[in-house]
Amino acid sequence: MATTLILGATGNLGGLTAERLYGAAPKDLRVASSRERGASRLRDRFPQAETVLCDWNDEDSVVAAMHGVSRVFVVTPDMVTDESVVTSNVVNAAKKVGSIELLVRLLGMPPGYTIEQADPAYVAARCGAGLHVVAKPLLDASGLPVAYVNAPAWIMFNLASFVATEVRPRRRIAMPASTDCPRMWVSEGDVAEVAARILLGDPTDHAGKEYVLTSPDRHDYAGLAAIFTEVLGETVTYADDDSALQAAMGPAFDQLMTYLSHETGSYAGVQHLDTMTELLGRPQETLHDYVTTHKELFS
Repeated sequence: MATTLILGATGNLGGLTAERLYGAAPKDLRVASSRERGASRLRDRFPQAETVLCDWNDEDSVVAAMHGVSRVFVVTPDMVTDESVVTSNVVNAAKKVGSIELLVRLLGMPPGYTIEQADPAYVAARCGAGLHVVAKPLLDASGLPVAYVNAPAWIMFNLASFVATEVRPRRRIAMPASTDCPRMWVSEGDVAEVAARILLGDPTDHAGKEYVLTSPDRHDYAGLAAIFTEVLGETVTYADDDSALQAAMGPAFDQLMTYLSHETGSYAGVQHLDTMTELLGRPQETLHDYVTTHKELFS
């Protein structure tokens, strides 16, 4: 069987994708972390899989992690990743090992968006599309068998980070109005399932393709509050207030706000496609579904 390496396995989407691969073939999974503490958590979570230490800022470390692997899934974190280094190392390592049949890369950017279209401050913030406009051209030019899982939407786990702290005690969604716009939302579970299906499939069916994952509905903050009101059975309102976000983000607040100030416009033109439903073979999870399933986070 083919061995799959997850780079970014301690993160949300990387970990959920690893769970699905582990359920299918635990001994064909290799998960990586750059730190021993993360590796220890991965060993506990995936005891039958192989866990390795990998610093993706070091090309030799990536080569070692890829040795004997045929498929790779790469998920890089926002704010801290230098894609010019990390993606270059991934590309060079994949070429050196020579065994990679499919490299799947997670993106979150409007299809066709390029670094030439992006404000330099957006790119410097190293979030979302500002991050991925650096990575994608490097992968496109690599000659490697690459497939993209591109979700130009908010992932629903952001509700726990940006919303839950104010919905629980005060029954309000507190976010700065300057960041409000009608957004698409996709669930992390659906994105992970799509990635796993691609990684478990025939590489020749997926190499060279970009799977754009969207949702048919968009929700602004008032619409989000209405969903919470319905699910919780109590009135939830929207407040133009950045204090909770500042507290949550700390010194990274300005960096996030730079990203959000550009994201509100750059994602507005993304059109909905049925790709998610087609790949899953079922309806995708809606925001209402997600809030209902995770109601305890907000109660």
